[in-house]
Amino acid sequence: MLKSLKKQRKRVLVTIDEVTNNPQIRTFCSSFQIFIGQELPVFLLMTGLYENIYSLQNEKNLTFLYRAPKITMDPLSISMIAARYESVFSVSREEGLKMANLTKGYPFAFQALGYSVWCSPDDENHYMNDYRQILEEFVYEKIWSGLSAKDKRIVGGIAHCPDGKISKIVAYLKLKKDEINQYRRRLIRKGIVNGDEYGYLTFALPLFDIFVLDKTAMQNEF
Repeated sequence: MLKSLKKQRKRVLVTIDEVTNNPQIRTFCSSFQIFIGQELPVFLLMTGLYENIYSLQNEKNLTFLYRAPKITMDPLSISMIAARYESVFSVSREEGLKMANLTKGYPFAFQALGYSVWCSPDDENHYMNDYRQILEEFVYEKIWSGLSAKDKRIVGGIAHCPDGKISKIVAYLKLKKDEINQYRRRLIRKGIVNGDEYGYLTFALPLFDIFVLDKTAMQNEF
């Protein structure tokens, strides 16, 4: 089929959303590598969580993916989110920014908060409870279940040190400073924490600190 399309000067673009490292994706990527080696007119666009892309490209026969162009998506613009909230809910700029900051630029949070406010526009306590519940049920429970026991201990330490100073986190967890580095890198790859500011670790996900504190309290992690 691809050879026939090549003769007709046509191209094929394959798009895969929420890619994961599973047998079907690995088989397809192996086939894609053969297709491009034969100079067939096929192109591939995949989107997914950093950790899933990282896992896939580390497969023994798929390291060619390391050479593929990649775009890391930054958080959404707080200003853009605020403007959208202002427009939809007819609120002031100050109120729009207040709402936008509650999302930390996380795309799903942008949608979740908007939906919660739409359902209960005049009851802040109600829409905040709904917002938190949506994040926990649809995202955070899944993230938590995928963390190792040591990862959970590290995020628990971050939650208990609100200013995010690594020195305080290390002291709280009774760790050596270099011991936290491997977990820091992994949590950054998972999109759970920010590591942009030297000497600090803070959560990239909105209200995740509250979720972690509740989890560690219930499970007696500390």
